[in-house]
Amino acid sequence: MDAKVLVAEDHSIVKMGLTAILNKLQVGTVGEVSTCTDLMTELATNPYTHLILDIILPDGNSLEYIEAINEKYPQLSILIHSMQPVDVYGKIINKFNIHSYLHKGASESEINYHLELFIKNQPLTIKKKVEDTGNPFSTLAVRELEVLHYLLNGYRTKEIANLLGLKMNTVSTIKSNIFDKVKADSFTHLLQLAHVHQISY
Repeated sequence: MDAKVLVAEDHSIVKMGLTAILNKLQVGTVGEVSTCTDLMTELATNPYTHLILDIILPDGNSLEYIEAINEKYPQLSILIHSMQPVDVYGKIINKFNIHSYLHKGASESEINYHLELFIKNQPLTIKKKVEDTGNPFSTLAVRELEVLHYLLNGYRTKEIANLLGLKMNTVSTIKSNIFDKVKADSFTHLLQLAHVHQISY
C-alpha cells in the first residue's frame, strides 16, 4: 500500500504496536514522533498521507495544532488514537477534518478494523453519541477542552492565555464555563471529577 503514515505517540509500546499493525497492512512508510513540536517539524519536512495522533503529548495538547495542520496539509487523513473518553473528545471529528476516533482501550480486532479502514480512506462512523452519556465533561466545547488540559495541569490564567493566544478575560470566562458545566465547586473537585470520568491530562 502506498500510504505514508506518521504516528504521533509518546508511549513506546503503543508506537511499537501501531507500527506492527501498519507493517502488516503493508503501508509504504511509517514515521514516528513523540511531541507536538516534532510533529509539526516532521510534517513540514516529509510528505505524509495519514496521521495517527494522540491528544496528550509531553509538550502540550495536540488539539491546538489540528486546525493549523488542516490548513497546511488539507489532503492529510487524521485518526485520533487516545485514552480520552470518546463521548467527551469524539466531538472533535465534527469540528475538524478527522477520519475517526479510536480509543486505546479498544480490542485488538477493533484496532485492526479501524486502522485498515483508515489506511484505505474508507469512512467509519462513531456509534456513541455525546447526548447519550452521563459524563459531565461531554458538555464541554473543543476550546473548553483545550483550556481544561492546562487547568488540570495547574497552569494559571495568564499562562493559559499566553499558550493559547487568548486574552486573560477570555480564559477566565472559559474556566468559569468549565466549572459550571461539570458542576465543580473547587479545583480539587474538578480534579476528582476528571479522575472519576477518566480524563487524562
